[in-house]
This record gives sequence, structure tokens and C-alpha cells, in this order.
Amino acid sequence: MLRFLADSQNYCDWLKGIDRLTKDQKEVLYQRLKSELEGTREKTSNTVGLKIEDTVATKEISKVRIMADKPSSTIECCLHCGSVRIKKHGKTKGGITRYICKDCGKTFTENYGLITHYSHLSRHQLLEIVRGTISRLSITEIANNINVSTSTVWSYRMKIYQTIQNIYGQCDTFNNIVEADGKYERLSFKGCKDKTFFIDKLKRMPRHHRSRKERIEYLDSCNKYRELFENNPSLLKEMIYHSQKRMDGTRTIDRNHQHVCILTAVDRTNNIYLEAVSLGTPDSIEVYNRLQGKITKEAVLVTDDHHSYKYFTRKEMIEHVKIPGGTYVVGAYSLSRVNSLHSSLDKFISKDLESKPATKYLDLYLMMFWWLQKNKDVSNADLVSRLFSIMTGSIDNDSRSKMLPITIESLNSREFPIDTKNYF
Repeated sequence: MLRFLADSQNYCDWLKGIDRLTKDQKEVLYQRLKSELEGTREKTSNTVGLKIEDTVATKEISKVRIMADKPSSTIECCLHCGSVRIKKHGKTKGGITRYICKDCGKTFTENYGLITHYSHLSRHQLLEIVRGTISRLSITEIANNINVSTSTVWSYRMKIYQTIQNIYGQCDTFNNIVEADGKYERLSFKGCKDKTFFIDKLKRMPRHHRSRKERIEYLDSCNKYRELFENNPSLLKEMIYHSQKRMDGTRTIDRNHQHVCILTAVDRTNNIYLEAVSLGTPDSIEVYNRLQGKITKEAVLVTDDHHSYKYFTRKEMIEHVKIPGGTYVVGAYSLSRVNSLHSSLDKFISKDLESKPATKYLDLYLMMFWWLQKNKDVSNADLVSRLFSIMTGSIDNDSRSKMLPITIESLNSREFPIDTKNYF
């Protein structure tokens, strides 16, 4: 048998390739082979001696095997009110244990709020999604590794991001030297299927390369060509003849409002604040509303010379140090930490315009980036272990009670997390 395997060219190539794999890649391969071998053995042992009328029993055996391959969690508190006064309350039709809370009286199952709820993926597939998320692999690469569709990987990645946001939120406060600045990302309506939204609200076409003939066909397909020809011929000319790389529709929405401002702050103890706040540059009221309660009076706020921070520092009586344009240091103060944070954010959010997330999911990406920065001194293997524990509910009671069910419908119907300033 071994000689037969050794004579196989593909088998020899596999053996030679194993030596070049990293530790993480070997772990993925091990989990995949282990899952395949266990499934083959159980299938063989369970089908020996079965008759035709035993098909129902065969399905039950298959269901048990699938459930055994899924991650499990231990319930120690009520997932609605956080009380530890709970007891078992029977099982569901699928064999999952149900609990009841003695305080609030509500019932729940042990997989309530977990990403793995109603999941058909095996343990090694879920682990590979987590590992790919930490390693910043593309959705296509992860999908090819575990043999699932890209939409499945995308949904699990968004569910992971949403779970991190539900558990942690923005919980950092600052009481020492704080560096704050704004970072701008291009507004993206990726995934929007409503053609009239771009023309009626944004006064432009979607940013895709089209010839003039294709632009006319696009406008005609949504019954806007004749309407623009009669009512707004100048906008029609702009849509057909202007370059798609330009900020089309600037007569209605100026260039500044084609970008989203991400308000960021970081101090010397790695407390981080990241939030997408508005289209364009936020005004003084917006900055005050976002930073109020996050920066204490004992802190020193270091910013550039933009006027939007003055109102906040004066009303909160916080010492304010400005770094004028063209300079980098004022005494012992600089903006080096916040600029470094922006560079790391650029690496996390792809610089490729085609790979950037849609704006309505931007807050989820920022929350995941916040979590990675808070754990930046941890190895990738430990990060995978921690994130997988969160994914399977193996965390403390307080965090477990914050995990809520996340569906594809809720992800697709998310509202914009920013102030659109009534532009759309």
C-alpha cells in the first residue's frame, strides 16, 4: 500500500509541499484530514448491516455526527438578563438543551446568539474562517480553502464583526495625553441595487467603467434618459461625457461630501476611539456630541489646527494643544500615534477601491480593527483562539449575555451609521 502511494506523483508532490507549509497551514490541513477521516469511518461503520427500511435511522445518525462536529458552549447565565439563576428546561426538536431563567422567566437555548446557530459548517471550516479573518485573507481565498461560496464567507465575517461590536462597543475613555484627528474614506454604495438612487439622490452614475453607449443604455434601462433630456440636460451631458474617475454630481454633493470622516483618538496607553461620524468634515457640534464623556478633564487633547475641536475643549474645560499645518511637533506633543493608527487602518481596509467595504458596514470594520489593535501584542495563534472562543460563546457571563442573534436580513437592511446631512 505504501509503495503504491509512493509511486503516485500527486502523493509525492503533496508530501514535498507539507514541509513548506507554515504552522497555521499545517493546523488547517490537520483539522481538515481529521474531519474527513472521522466522517468516512462513521459512515462506513454505520452503513454496514443496515436494511432499506433503516433510512430514517441513517439520517438520525448523520444528524448526530454533524452536531458532534460543531463547536459547543456552556451556559452559566441567562442570555436575556444576565442572571445566574437558571435551570434546564427540556430540549428542542433538534436535541439542543433549553434553559429557563428563574428571575425573568424567559427561555433560551444554549446556542442563542451564537454565530454557529443554524450553521451547516463543520468545526474546521469555522476555524478556517476565523483564521482567515485574523490573517486578512480575501473572501475568495477562504472560500476556496473550505469549499464554500464567497457569500457564505462574507456573511460569517460580517457576523463576527457584528458580534465584536455587540460585546465591546466603544468603551475606552481617555485621561492623559490624547491625539485626535480625522481620516477620510471614500463613500461607497457597494451592493445597492436601486438604479434610480444614484441618479435621483446622488446625481451621478455608479462608479463602474462604461462606454458612452453603455451609459446611455444604463440611463434608458431605468427610464431616466428622456426625463433628464427634458428637465436637466446639463446633468445628462455630465453623466454621459465626463470621466467616471471624477466626482460626478458635484453640483448637488460637493467633493467634500463624497467622503466619510472617521474620527479617531488614541493615547499613550493604547486606548482607542474610532467612529465614522459624518459625510465630509464634521462641525463643532458633531465633534462635541461624539467625544463628550470619552475624554476627561484631566486629559490633554492634541489635534491639528482645525476649528471643530475648539467648542469641545472650551465647554469641557480640557487643555488643547494645536499642531499647526506644516509642523510635526510642538514641545513634547505630536500627532505621531494617531498618524500611525491611520496607517494601520489603511492596511486593514484595503487601498484597492474595488475591495473597500460598503459605507453601511464601515462601523463593523472599524470595530474589528479596534479589537485587533487592543490585542496587537498577542500572537496570531492566540488571536484565532480568542476569536473562536467568542464565536462559540466560551466567554465570561457578561459578554455572553450581550451576544444577540444576527441574521442575513439584519445585515442587508442596516442603516447608514453616519450623519448624511440630508444629502440622501
